[in-house]
Amino acid sequence: MIATAQSNAGTRAHAEPEPVDAGDPATLFVLRVIHFVTNYVVSHLPSFGLRRMWYRHAVGATIAPDAGIHLGCYVWSYTSRQVKRTGFRIGAHSRVNRGCCLDARGRLDIGQNVSISPEVTILTASHAVNAPDFRVELSPVVIEDNVWIGTRATILPGVTLGRGSVVAAGSVVTRDVPALSIVAGVPAREVGTRDAGAAEYVLDTPFPLFE
Repeated sequence: MIATAQSNAGTRAHAEPEPVDAGDPATLFVLRVIHFVTNYVVSHLPSFGLRRMWYRHAVGATIAPDAGIHLGCYVWSYTSRQVKRTGFRIGAHSRVNRGCCLDARGRLDIGQNVSISPEVTILTASHAVNAPDFRVELSPVVIEDNVWIGTRATILPGVTLGRGSVVAAGSVVTRDVPALSIVAGVPAREVGTRDAGAAEYVLDTPFPLFE
């Protein structure tokens, strides 16, 4: 389990500059090959187990044995060493559905029993719009236990989604969301509150074959 989100929904985590390390041409080539294989080959293999193994060993993610990433997801990262240093974790019984974009360039921490619907985008990196060099900045995203994110929602860098919160389909979340809150819209605003007992479930249904 991970820490509870702040009650103040107007906050975001502090951004840090993107690490600049071009590396030698041979290393860059290998990294680009791994990135290609991750997102255009492995992400289309019809096996949760094979994909999980690749994300752990080639990408550097920490994924619980009973968590799953569905077909067609795009994982954005630099190197496995960077991912292990900054952190990319998916907790027990969590599900990332088809066609999602997971940005692991910054820290991405997904708790237990989290349901991420198809085509959700979670970003940990953005450009500094007022910087003369248009540099990339990294901010962590934390998704606490039993959160449900609806289809095609976007979670922007620096956001924490509190335990049991719900993000409606198509929403753009720009600020922290308190525990058990229901948010919707662009930008997302609180529209309701979830019952405390509604966030106690375990997503332990078996993974479907050939998915």
